[in-house]
Amino acid sequence: MSGSIVTLNVGGHFYTTARSTLTRYPDSMLGAMLIGDLETLQDDQGRYFIDRDGTLFRHVLNFLRTNQLVIPEDFKELPLLEMEADFYQIQPLIEAISSYKARLAPGDLGAHDVIFVHSDSLHYCNKPDVVASSNEVDDMVKCLMDALDEDDDKRGNLAILLKWIQDKGFSLHGYTASADERGYAREQSLVLVRKNAQNSTDN
Repeated sequence: MSGSIVTLNVGGHFYTTARSTLTRYPDSMLGAMLIGDLETLQDDQGRYFIDRDGTLFRHVLNFLRTNQLVIPEDFKELPLLEMEADFYQIQPLIEAISSYKARLAPGDLGAHDVIFVHSDSLHYCNKPDVVASSNEVDDMVKCLMDALDEDDDKRGNLAILLKWIQDKGFSLHGYTASADERGYAREQSLVLVRKNAQNSTDN
């Protein structure tokens, strides 16, 4: 894999780009991986394999190509993208996301409660990664997850957790899933949204 063109398999999504793009920031995880300072995995075709969100990686790669964070105005997965930036250890991207969040108007953040859920399987998981838009919502989700853990018949059942969240007034706003080499769903990311109480009383 010493060529100038590299193909990555990121959670079942394939990206082909220049080695120089991926090593733009040598101190990043991708830089270390391509330089050889980090142990790597390969898929059955010999491509670098990264077990992360393949859909969100397009934003990571675009940043590496342009050194600019360009995302849609209605982008709902900013906390998840922030998690990806932390994973890849791309400090300029982390700073760009922080700057973008600081520019958001208060109304953009306050209109809805948002929960991002990332699971390593379709139905059952140890504990999903959960990012909430407020401490209050985060506490609510933690209580639901604790209640799930207390029931042996329900422990780890993601479908039940999602139903409980929806019973709290949340609706599914976005969904992505990656598949393994056989085409079976392997992990998924979900965005659940509800109008927050303060905004509801104002209207």
